[in-house]
Parts: sequence; structure tokens; C-alpha cells
Amino acid sequence: MNKILWAVLVLSVSVQADSLYNEAGYKALTADKRAGQPGDTVTILVMENAQAKSSAGSSQDRDSGLELKSRDNSGVNQLGLAIGASSNGDAEINRNGFVKAQITAVVQRKDQTGNLEVVGEQSITIDGEVQSISVTGWIRPTDISANNVVPSFRLFNARIKFTGEGQVSDSQKAGIFSRVLAWMGL
Repeated sequence: MNKILWAVLVLSVSVQADSLYNEAGYKALTADKRAGQPGDTVTILVMENAQAKSSAGSSQDRDSGLELKSRDNSGVNQLGLAIGASSNGDAEINRNGFVKAQITAVVQRKDQTGNLEVVGEQSITIDGEVQSISVTGWIRPTDISANNVVPSFRLFNARIKFTGEGQVSDSQKAGIFSRVLAWMGL
């Protein structure tokens, strides 16, 4: 009788167990590891080539004249005096820039359409020169490759800043005399 009672008790008790499998957060081992949520990282492949050219020219001529005549015993000698001014100016500015780098950025937030805002910064010191690059912008999840890389030309509202600090960068700055003349408008 004890065996029958035991069997009835076992069958009447409902057993509940939580599964270790979470359907909402499950990713297969073979799934791509693409960024998609705040806190995820993505590699930005920066390959930017920028060129700009500007030129201007001006010309200005002014002439004034004054003529004097005098007479001496031998006849008429003409003496002349002329005043004139002219100026010509040409200016041309050429700027070329090429940046090639890989930088890891962190997803900051996700908008209502699924686009991801990313921010990344990196500094490298070479021979005492600190080279810094920062990248901010938005990416579409569809632009992220299977190996979690996005080329910089796929960022929208992108801001890519490349700066240098050190002796070489300091030598590129204008001297104090040039800065004073520029401040005076000369």
C-alpha cells in the first residue's frame, strides 16, 4: 500500500523547472558578433583622402603724371616727373590630407530606427610626438560587416579629428611676429 500511495503522491505533484536556455538572449556559437547595443564595440576603418584648392588674383594700376618745362639758352629742355603705383597679387592654397587608421569605437546609443551612435578615440606616441584620432558618428547596422568592421565613409554625421602634438607640430605654427602681423590685419 505504501508503494501505491507513494506513486499517487509523485504523480499528483507538478514539477516545474526553469530552463537554462533563454530564447530572447540566445546567440548561436556560429553567429556573427556584430555590434548592436549600447556598450558593444565596433572597428572603424578610417581611410579618408581630402584635397582642397583655393586661388585668388588681383591687379591694380594707378598712374599720375607731372610734366615740367624749362628753357635755357640752347633751347627748350623738358624735364619730367612721373609718379605711378601698381600692385599685382596672386594667392593659391593647396591642402592635401590622407588618414589611414583602424580605431575601435563604442556604441553609445541606439535610435528608434536602429541606427547606432559610435564614439572612439586613440592616441599614439611616435618619437615623442603624440598623434590622436577621434571618431564620432552614426552607423546603420546593415553597414557593419560580418567581422564587425565599418569603413569610415559609411558613417553619417561623422566627425573625424586627427591632431598632433610635439616638436614637429609646434614647428608648423606661425611665429610670434607673423601672428602679430596677422592680428593687425597686415
